[in-house]
Amino acid sequence: MKERTKNTMIRILTAVIALPVYVFLIVTNMLQSLPILIVSVIVSGVCLWEFYQIAEGTTGYKPFAKTGIIFGVIINMIMYSYAYGNITGIGGITLHFDVRFLLAVVTIAVSVLATIHIFKRPLKGGIYSIGATILGWFIIVLPYAHIMLLKSIRDGVIFIIFIHLIVMINDSGAYFGGVYFGKHKAQFKASPNKSWEGYFSGLLFGIVFSILYSQFVEIFYGIYLFSIIEAAIIGIIFSIIGNIGDLLESALKRDGSIKDSGSIIPGHGGMWDVFDSTIFSMPLFYYYLMLRGII
Repeated sequence: MKERTKNTMIRILTAVIALPVYVFLIVTNMLQSLPILIVSVIVSGVCLWEFYQIAEGTTGYKPFAKTGIIFGVIINMIMYSYAYGNITGIGGITLHFDVRFLLAVVTIAVSVLATIHIFKRPLKGGIYSIGATILGWFIIVLPYAHIMLLKSIRDGVIFIIFIHLIVMINDSGAYFGGVYFGKHKAQFKASPNKSWEGYFSGLLFGIVFSILYSQFVEIFYGIYLFSIIEAAIIGIIFSIIGNIGDLLESALKRDGSIKDSGSIIPGHGGMWDVFDSTIFSMPLFYYYLMLRGII
């Protein structure tokens, strides 16, 4: 069996096993949708850990990985509290929630990092270590935690599945389009081996899926999501945004001189390799829905 075919089969088998579990934890409403918090903590936590390993790279300067992950969990809990506080009986805390709660946690976290660095680390490399630790919260934890905000809105599961599938189908279309038709390299520094044929294949798949999904939900569930034109535009926008998320991770991996963010998911690499595009897309999709008045 050719190596390329073998890798493709491993990717498909992994998806067949892991996807149903992931979808169940997103869809279920048991225990006030506590599983969605668990999903967010695990996915963002593992991605964050992988980012910290990449950030360490060959520099010798280490992010505050353990402290960063602890505060990553706290950030997730605050986001869950905001999304589900009234359901779980802590509405007194979340009733008047505003961004200052989150800023307070980040400010305290920075103070903790500064204290640890002053007393436990050499002064050299402090800017890099503290900066990398904080950066992980803003490019991984906070964006992915928006999955809980999406879940908490009306028909939230439909929107979560929608944005996940756009990114996934765009990625798959780009992969297979690049493998079988790729001739002209896009020559992006972050990912020089990917082709324009792959990118446009992914874009086409994303547009078609966006339209079909919107029509499917309306016909079979009676829920109007988007017009055909709007669905096509959404397919274009979030296919591009997904690619930007993928290119950002590729750029950071190259900076850290590694190929994959990890090896936790067979055939796909690390957790961040799988969710890099989704992490960027979910918060922007959430705020798009907010601007549209859907939320």
